[in-house]
Amino acid sequence: MQSNKNITKFYLQGDKSIAIRSLILCLYFKGKHKIKNLPNSDDIKSTLYVFDKIGMDYQLLKNSLFIDSTNIKFNEIEIDCNESGTTARLLIGFFSGININCKIIGRKTLRKRPMDRVIFPLLDAGVNIQSKDNLLPVNIFKSKKLKTINATLIIPSAQIKSSLILYAMSRNGKSIISGNIKTRDHLERMLLDLKYPIKVGKDRIEIVGNKNKSNNININLPGDISSASFLICAALLSKESSIIIKDVCLNRYRMGFLESVIKMGGNIKINNKRNVHGENIGDIHASYTGNLKGITIDKINIPSLIDEIPVISILCLYSNGKTTFKNVEELRVKESDRIKAIIENIKLMNGNAKEIGNDLIIYGNKKLYNTTISDFNDHRIFMSFYIANKIINKNYRFDNNVDCYKKSFPDFLECIDRIIK
Repeated sequence: MQSNKNITKFYLQGDKSIAIRSLILCLYFKGKHKIKNLPNSDDIKSTLYVFDKIGMDYQLLKNSLFIDSTNIKFNEIEIDCNESGTTARLLIGFFSGININCKIIGRKTLRKRPMDRVIFPLLDAGVNIQSKDNLLPVNIFKSKKLKTINATLIIPSAQIKSSLILYAMSRNGKSIISGNIKTRDHLERMLLDLKYPIKVGKDRIEIVGNKNKSNNININLPGDISSASFLICAALLSKESSIIIKDVCLNRYRMGFLESVIKMGGNIKINNKRNVHGENIGDIHASYTGNLKGITIDKINIPSLIDEIPVISILCLYSNGKTTFKNVEELRVKESDRIKAIIENIKLMNGNAKEIGNDLIIYGNKKLYNTTISDFNDHRIFMSFYIANKIINKNYRFDNNVDCYKKSFPDFLECIDRIIK
């Protein structure tokens, strides 16, 4: 690591996954809430749209949100989730649970993303829910047949799990979620911190509904580990770079990126580890690494780094040997078909990548060239290949009309320019 005087320091906006869950919990708990370090990304704006639609009393001062939900009431509502899949899936569960007529809509790529994974278990719980081909728009109607959840998760998805928990919180009795529950557990941790009656076991979650409805949420959101991954990638590939990212979320189910990059030989250290509001956080120190190596990332590790595969693919291009991502079919139903998007952009740059079945294989250390990014209107694809092009030429420019990165990381360009210079 370099001396402190050469280190670039970052404080990132709050973690998007935790922020969205916090905002939705403010709809459930009646109280006076404060969420600090709220990100200003488009996905958060989509979630705040719900507050506007129901007339929630809130005030945003800089990056702190003050909310008074003591007199909140719900009527028939239509919610536009824009491009936020997390917002859409979690709200489907939440509004199904409180049993009001509701329509969930979205735009562009979100209308192509599957909602059956949350719709089917909710149908089993008696929800009157309708959609064409299990896509948005989704219509939820009042039902007299609602019951508790007893679901076994087949797909390891935090969005499905959180959606069902949010439904269960509004139903009398005990709900049980089992199966593939070992995914990011931000909602469970927040509820435990709030003393809500939820039990989390090795392969089973129990939730008792309609409890502790008066509660005050006061949380300072840790930095977003997914956003941090782009800065880490840039630092590892940019000669003489050394960065520290302060107060980053280190949730045990989101450590796959860091663990894989360390396995590749990345010069990374984690310091100042601590627990705040039930979440593990710490400071990440990353420095230029000139001799990365290709690795194999097995199926069991994919859920913990699913969002970071596009940016890891950039590190793979500059590594010795090949990197294989096993069973990454879930990448096909993100904001884009990310397997296709990654391979197409790598080939445009003269790199070598291919898919075999549901495996993604990337070969490193080929001569790469600047190119126009095919972003597929996908924020993570654009940001990843922006870094790849910037490493080749620090003066690289792109189409100024591209703004998809604002979905999750509005300060992305400024941050990268501080590292690659």
